[in-house]
Amino acid sequence: MPTVKLLGAILAFLIVCALLLAVPLSRKQAAPDCTNRVVMIKGPHGEPIECVCVGGTLSTCFSPGP
Repeated sequence: MPTVKLLGAILAFLIVCALLLAVPLSRKQAAPDCTNRVVMIKGPHGEPIECVCVGGTLSTCFSPGP
């Protein structure tokens, strides 16, 4: 029976370590300043994206252009 407790403790330790390692990797881009109606931000691959703000909150984003 002690081996089951040991296995559970090791598994819990590995999960905690994985979560702690994942936190710095999951940094998100700072939220854009939505004081204007339309803002330009960089997309996930560095391309420009045009976003619409509604009520000070980012609402919809799309590729810029006519």
